[in-house]
Amino acid sequence: MRWYAHASLAVLAACVGRLPHPRYARQPTSALEAVGYPPPPARIEFVPPPPAKGAVWIDGEWVWQGRRWAWRIGRWVQPPPGARYSPWTVVRGDDGTTFYAAGTWRDDRGAELAEPPALVAARANLSDVVDPEGELETTGRSIRPAQTASAADAGAGAPAEGIPDAGAMVDSGRRFDDAP
Repeated sequence: MRWYAHASLAVLAACVGRLPHPRYARQPTSALEAVGYPPPPARIEFVPPPPAKGAVWIDGEWVWQGRRWAWRIGRWVQPPPGARYSPWTVVRGDDGTTFYAAGTWRDDRGAELAEPPALVAARANLSDVVDPEGELETTGRSIRPAQTASAADAGAGAPAEGIPDAGAMVDSGRRFDDAP
């Protein structure tokens, strides 16, 4: 019985490892925009192994699309030289207004930079999202990041069956009463 406890502890320790992440920067107040309501719970993502030395993991995030939230799938990227990443954030104002800022790369002056292409994207659970009351959340389409040409050519991060190619969108906002 004792060996089982040690083996379980070793497996648990291996599963709790930290992923390499970019250097972080705070979101400036000017990046916040008022949104209609808070995002749903996060989606479960299956993180592939790091594809290259120096690659960092960017977690999936909810993205506000004017009327609803869409899930942007997590990805491995090579960080731009000298850049920092400002993770997405949602905050509530004193009056109860919900504010959101999308995750973005920033230079040393805090200016936004272009998103580096994904080396490999996560495989996300794109099933329906249910709120805490058990009701179906209406969400927008999930967004797969565009991959680098070399990763796409080599088949790296090829989506599992049923998951579209890089750059495609997946409809995860289906309602129970919609015909499949």
